[in-house]
Amino acid sequence: MKRKQFFTTVAAASLGSFGGYGLGSSRASGISLPRDSGKIGTIAGKSLEEIRDIYRRDLFEDFLPAMENHVIDHEYGGFICNLDIRTGERLSTGKRAWFEGRGMWVYSFLYNHIEQDPSFLEVARKSKDFILEHEPADNSFWRASYTREGEPSSEGPGDIYCNLFIAEGLSEYAKASGESEYFDRAKSILLDCLSRYDQPDYQHREQTPGIRLLGHWMVFLIASSQMLRQQEDPEIRQVADRSVEAIMNRHLNPEYNLLNEYMTHDMNRPADNYEQYSYTGHAIETLWMVMFEAARRQDRDLFREAADAFKRHVTVAQDAVYGGYFRSLDHVDNHTWKVDKVLWLQEEVQIGTMLMIEHMNDPWAKKIFAENDAYIREKFVLPGYKFWPVSGDRIVEDHNTTRAGNYHHPRHLMLNLLAIERLIDREGQA
Repeated sequence: MKRKQFFTTVAAASLGSFGGYGLGSSRASGISLPRDSGKIGTIAGKSLEEIRDIYRRDLFEDFLPAMENHVIDHEYGGFICNLDIRTGERLSTGKRAWFEGRGMWVYSFLYNHIEQDPSFLEVARKSKDFILEHEPADNSFWRASYTREGEPSSEGPGDIYCNLFIAEGLSEYAKASGESEYFDRAKSILLDCLSRYDQPDYQHREQTPGIRLLGHWMVFLIASSQMLRQQEDPEIRQVADRSVEAIMNRHLNPEYNLLNEYMTHDMNRPADNYEQYSYTGHAIETLWMVMFEAARRQDRDLFREAADAFKRHVTVAQDAVYGGYFRSLDHVDNHTWKVDKVLWLQEEVQIGTMLMIEHMNDPWAKKIFAENDAYIREKFVLPGYKFWPVSGDRIVEDHNTTRAGNYHHPRHLMLNLLAIERLIDREGQA
């Protein structure tokens, strides 16, 4: 599965705001992307305008009002996500570093690419102020959680994801506010995280010291890819290059063509059952991000290779009995799965298939998008609930009703809304 020549040397396209966000649209660059000829036509039996209106309704009439009324802390800043999603009642008032970085990104992205509503920028600013009050003095990780007022909780230190999500949020906020200092801080956090990750004794939670994780490369990639859309930077580009190389040339197991979650520190396959573990949720999410980065680079070969791998993982992870997609293949040869269903994975499938529809007019992607859209709306859109549940059992009848998702769900809505609007601008042409 290795490419003869993995990287191509291309100048990053100068992408405009809104319509050309990071996807190399024809309006942003004269370089075409891999695609089949012809127009898209309908998607899931609906016109592009109908799909656009559904996404706008889900974002502006469902998600954002619920966030405004139940999650955003207008007094102290930040996001309180531990609540009863059926009623909106808060179950605690604590805040997590993960959700501050993610929420800051969401509201900055809203302002930058969807609608320049000053209230979106204010929500992002207050989250930024809240979390930066607690920036570690050294390059250690942010604390995992805080009280509503900002006192560190007893939970203790967080992990690399805390810092990477905050970096992602700060870089997007820098663009929204016009304050370049926050881009510089985001870059510093990103590079500090990579330096720490490269230490032989780096340990994530209870895993073996020095181990490499697909999930880490995933967040390194999306953070660096988005930052490179703002400005070219050789150090940030190295992060993106390393991430893509690790994902496509190292984690992708040639024996069964699935991404392994774990590798040794020197990027070899571990000798134990880690070699049989494919976290298909991360794999599917990561592969659309590789497509996303390939579009930024205008790299046709990388886009197609990532699309093929994405298709493979989606096909393998499908629950042929009850619908939807499984997030964790615990042992490949024994075909042992975790069978719960998480909303974020179903929505990562939708982002990836939309990328393939927009750039390739791929019939398989159109079929999967339509089937999965129907599944999501049947299982996760519940009458009277303030938020879509973040997870459930295999048949999605026993839902997790104690957390509002403030990242994967709005990211899916925004990225696919932008893709649909670009297609409408091009009169349906892939």
